[in-house]
Order: sequence, then C-alpha cells, then structure tokens
Amino acid sequence: MATDAQATDFPEARQLIKVRNDTTHKKSGQTEEATRHFISSVSGTECGPARLARSIRCHWSSESAHWQRDACWGEDRCRLRSANAACALALIRTTLQTLVRRVGRRSLPAVFEDVADDLALALGWLKQRHLFMSHLDRLHMRIVQHFRHGND
Repeated sequence: MATDAQATDFPEARQLIKVRNDTTHKKSGQTEEATRHFISSVSGTECGPARLARSIRCHWSSESAHWQRDACWGEDRCRLRSANAACALALIRTTLQTLVRRVGRRSLPAVFEDVADDLALALGWLKQRHLFMSHLDRLHMRIVQHFRHGND
C-alpha cells in the first residue's frame, strides 16, 4: 500500500477525507450507515474540516439535482448531438424542477401523475409569474453568457 501521494494515481492529493453518515429511509424507517472517502488537492492548512464539509454537501446537492433529472426525464438516455441543445434542455428541466419546488411539491413523479390527470394544474402554476420569473431571468442570463463565451 502506497501512502505517498506521488506514488498513487492522484499525485496532487493533499488530504484524504472520510465522511460517515446515517440515512433513514422514509418508507421503511430503516437506518443505513455509510462511509464515503474523498480526495482533495487542498492541504489541511488551506482548508479545514468545516469548509470541506460544506464543499462536499454542495457537491452532493448538485449531484442530487442531476440524479433527479435523469430519474424523472431520462436525461442520460437523451441522444441530442448538439451540446447547446443538451444544455438548453437541462436548463429547462432544472427550471421545471424549481417551479415544482416553489409550488410546495417535492415528488416529481407525483407531480407528473397529477399533471397528466389535470393539465390545468400545471398551467395554473405557470400563470403565477412570481413563482418562476426570477429563476427564468437567471436562466436567460446563463444562456446568454454561454453563447457569449463561444460555447457553440
């Protein structure tokens, strides 16, 4: 076993982080322990445990959003050939997820079923400009910035 970062596949490694957490499954009530390991190129003097914990939570929050888009909309199976089209579709899906959260709903599959039964429900949400306009404004700015930086 190599303990020298230079002798591993991660020569820039400066810290190994071990995170333990307990997850309780809502349906079964069972608790599951998990240990995850992370490698950081930032030294312990540059970045302490609290900052590392925030970074890890932020990363998994982002991963969770990607997982939701894939689980609900099959994003990973999407066969778009244009990077711009794929990016635009991901932004649209994220906007829809945000709208769903802002109307107080948490389960996207349940929302899909409700909207399939009553399209007026979704149309009513869209009429409530205050629920999503600030998000759409930010979305528009991200798209404009994407194209300005030559990401064709």
